[in-house]
Amino acid sequence: MAFGFSPIIPLQKDDEDGFYALTKTLADNVKQNFKNLLLTAPGERVMIPEFGVGLRNFLFDNSVAEMENDIIRAVDEQTKLYMPFVEINDLEVIDTELDTVALNIFYSVPSVGISDLITISKNNIV
Repeated sequence: MAFGFSPIIPLQKDDEDGFYALTKTLADNVKQNFKNLLLTAPGERVMIPEFGVGLRNFLFDNSVAEMENDIIRAVDEQTKLYMPFVEINDLEVIDTELDTVALNIFYSVPSVGISDLITISKNNIV
């Protein structure tokens, strides 16, 4: 019997884990769930319409200076509400040469000793 926390998104067939490949470590599971929170738009999740930061709505906006505070606020509020065990250590909003935004979010889960980085840009959105 396979051991894992949740299916890897996007779904991948894996006969070893059962039908779908599973996240194998707590760090991978937290990172996947955090990325899901960041990329889900409010209203997109069934039964929890207020869930999600909706970063896609910000990444292609041309007024980076005006939206930086909105991004930081949304990430902070949603993380505290839905993943309170995650501590955001630093959030960098980067204005790219194409007038789009990229984000580097350094986070940790102090209770289990996890530290990691999520980078979100228009080139790496799943």
